[in-house]
Amino acid sequence: MEITKSDIVKLIEEKQTDSFTTHLLTALKWDCRPTGEIRNREIRVWRQNIWNSMFYPIFTFKLNRDGHLINISDRINPVGRIIYVLFCALFSIPWLHWLFEDFDISKHWIQIFGWVVFLGIFLLIGFKIYRMEKKIQLKQIYEILEIEVENEKPEKEWGWKKILVRLITYPLSIFLVAMCFWTAIPQGKYLLAMGVLLIVGVYLYTDLKIIFKKNYR
Repeated sequence: MEITKSDIVKLIEEKQTDSFTTHLLTALKWDCRPTGEIRNREIRVWRQNIWNSMFYPIFTFKLNRDGHLINISDRINPVGRIIYVLFCALFSIPWLHWLFEDFDISKHWIQIFGWVVFLGIFLLIGFKIYRMEKKIQLKQIYEILEIEVENEKPEKEWGWKKILVRLITYPLSIFLVAMCFWTAIPQGKYLLAMGVLLIVGVYLYTDLKIIFKKNYR
């Protein structure tokens, strides 16, 4: 069954331009309606969730000359990308503040090592949040457009790779939450604490939702 341009347009409830300003207003308004931009041979669709207001994906539907779907790609919205980079920069300050006082790297190799490990795990959590949100929304799109995915192997939620990842990300998530209440909030860093709690909360909620959903099947 070929998917036409008119089929994809039905996914959109509100037409907007895919721009930084549009996504900034979307994040501020908490507008959860399916929104998109319609071009000649390309349609971009995005939808914000109540619990994932900033890091939602933008799906790009590529069309051929006859107006039939040939490919679906995705990318994180520009506001979410910038906010995530800012979070990474803020989290790096406690580890790298010495750069403004003493640039002798040999004296601070422990801090550098800790920063690399911390940032790597933080990036991993962010990637998993985006990947899970993309998978959920893409599945909904497939169901609406009646797209059949052939040879799709069910993911094992308790494979050794996912167990290893959870052994790292879950303790780190608990550590970040504890640091918010013990350090960030008492020091008045409310915006930073809110950002950390949002990212950790989205990750844990999404991951646990997937686990329990598969267990009850």
